Amino acid sequence: MDNDFDPQAQAEAAMNEAVQADGLERQRWIRVAQAWLELARARPNEASRPSKKQTA
Repeated sequence: MDNDFDPQAQAEAAMNEAVQADGLERQRWIRVAQAWLELARARPNEASRPSKKQTA
């Protein structure tokens, strides 16, 4: 299964939102960033995945 999301980039974007927010909204954005980081850790390493050229 392939998708266009980069979890690391999404986590960074969420942290940027957290910096601009305050209070409970900041905490929510931090939790969102943490969730994206968890997905980034669980995602297979790009170098170990076959490229689209190899699978076609």
